[in-house]
Amino acid sequence: MSPNKIVAAPQQKRSQATLERLLNATIRSLAEHGLEGTVIPRIAALAEVAPASVYRRFVNKDALMRAAFLHLLERSNEANKSQLPAMLQHPTLRASADALIRLMFLQYRQHPRLLRALARFIDADTDTAFVAAARAIMEENVQLSVQCLLVHRGQIRHASPERALRFAVLQAITSIEAIALEPMSLWHNVIPEPDEALAGDLARSFVAYLS
Repeated sequence: MSPNKIVAAPQQKRSQATLERLLNATIRSLAEHGLEGTVIPRIAALAEVAPASVYRRFVNKDALMRAAFLHLLERSNEANKSQLPAMLQHPTLRASADALIRLMFLQYRQHPRLLRALARFIDADTDTAFVAAARAIMEENVQLSVQCLLVHRGQIRHASPERALRFAVLQAITSIEAIALEPMSLWHNVIPEPDEALAGDLARSFVAYLS
């Protein structure tokens, strides 16, 4: 079975609409209450369905979580495909790096509980098909950023510009994840500065490595 086919596509429009409401309600609950606070009764109430309706579609809460997270990641991927190239279209590598890092800070600050829940669920889940599917979408998002920045290939002094960009993007992501999602991270003790200052430092480090 394809890892993306966690749930069979409903045939009726009403059933499709109910499924969409359930997935969106799960994402909303995760964003507001985190992984521990997202329970079936709360999801059902947000989706305006009976809890029994959830179990008719999903064998358990984890199955619903997997479907919701894939839905979230696929939706984010489609949005990035349509919006990211224009958002990173700047005349210099430094300007594009600035834009990317500030955008990532914004995304993590807007949805900290949701993104923390996603990271922890993927790390703990034993469904290898789901984990592979989720990581494939996340990898595609990283590669999209890399492709957008490759327009500045001429400003990159690395033997392999694409490989160097992959490293730089991943380094920025992991740093921002630690700053935005981990309250006990050493970032908050060693460099307790606002996002604006840290974003500037990360952008300078990003470009310095590539140059």
